[in-house]
Amino acid sequence: MDLEEYVLTSRLSRKILNWMVGKKMIGDPLSGDDLKGLQLLEKTWGRQEILRSQLSRYPRKRRLRLLESADFATKWERYAFSRFCNLPPGEKLAMKRLCSEIEITFGFQLQYPHIRRLYKVREKAYNRRKRLVKNNV
Repeated sequence: MDLEEYVLTSRLSRKILNWMVGKKMIGDPLSGDDLKGLQLLEKTWGRQEILRSQLSRYPRKRRLRLLESADFATKWERYAFSRFCNLPPGEKLAMKRLCSEIEITFGFQLQYPHIRRLYKVREKAYNRRKRLVKNNV
């Protein structure tokens, strides 16, 4: 079966399946063994019991960072979030500067929807920083 056909019926995202192909965990086209393995993975995917045991291996601080950045689908969003979070107290990062950093680092031109998303990322990071300051005082 072709990977594109499988994506249409699968609970697993195209991004995850492409990652698995890149890591040579499965092939494209999918073999019979690949399909059996993916069926097992689909049955366990997102199960709370399994996620809990997987996350328990990380330190608490790492788990919290994962949760905070879980809704960032792309590397550039996670990069922006970490840039905003790692600023010294009281310092701000100009949006123009961040946009140019992202364009240089990730090699694409930011469009209007990307910039809107950056403002939401910035808001989330600043809210996190305020919460941390409030809890530490």
